Amino acid sequence: MAFRLNDENAPASQGGGDEILRWKRRLERGPAAEKEMAAERLVQLRAEEALTDCLAAPDPLAVQLATRGLWECWLSEQGSIARREIEKGISRMNDGDLEGALEAFGKLVRKYPHWAEAYNKQATVLYLLGNARLSLKVARIVVSLKPNHFGAWNGMALCAAHLERWQVALNAARKALSLQPSTQANLDLIQLAQTKLSEQS
Repeated sequence: MAFRLNDENAPASQGGGDEILRWKRRLERGPAAEKEMAAERLVQLRAEEALTDCLAAPDPLAVQLATRGLWECWLSEQGSIARREIEKGISRMNDGDLEGALEAFGKLVRKYPHWAEAYNKQATVLYLLGNARLSLKVARIVVSLKPNHFGAWNGMALCAAHLERWQVALNAARKALSLQPSTQANLDLIQLAQTKLSEQS
């Protein structure tokens, strides 16, 4: 299940709506090998809407592939050079160099001010550094650029819960769940927020 947009596997020519619909159906209902091929093709076509729809598919493999496909679209949105730059920041983050990662993602959002995923990674590092308030603010930028960004909606819910802003947490978690209906973390956040709000009333 390894597919990736890069210089060698560049985005294919723009497909029409009929082609996207055919590949979407294969991802939702085809055999396993066909699902992977369908997900890869939808990524090549940058068919984010179709991939987002597949997050609600009843088949767990289709959901997994659609999720990976969306991350691939988001990470590669600004081209291969930007992709290599964001991966350096991700490596720093994964290695525990949070300040270095924050600097890397900060450079990326300045260089690519409309790249939702650069902001999303910045929000993630801010949260890991304990700055939930600023992380929440940055996550709002992500969803303004990319309304189907389930990761940013979940991040907003986590930040809001940390800040005990329970209505914001509830709304964000509900939006994340509407995009990713099978994700238990969103259900847990909704339950927590509802419990806290009921305690306050």
